[in-house]
Amino acid sequence: MTEDKKIAALEAFALANYDAGGHWIYECYDRDQYLSILADAAGDLVRAKRILRLVWEALDDRCTDVCADC
Repeated sequence: MTEDKKIAALEAFALANYDAGGHWIYECYDRDQYLSILADAAGDLVRAKRILRLVWEALDDRCTDVCADC
């Protein structure tokens, strides 16, 4: 699978999980960030999706913590 197809798959994954936190990725990530995630996952799409989920869960938790203090 080409890098472009992997990036498209990661974007689709984030969009499919938009309301569960994927919006952090879908709205903010660019090609370079997706490529960085793919590099961290050694090109493995399943691993890259796991990493993205961990990232958006951490961002969602951080947002919840900050908003709780408002």
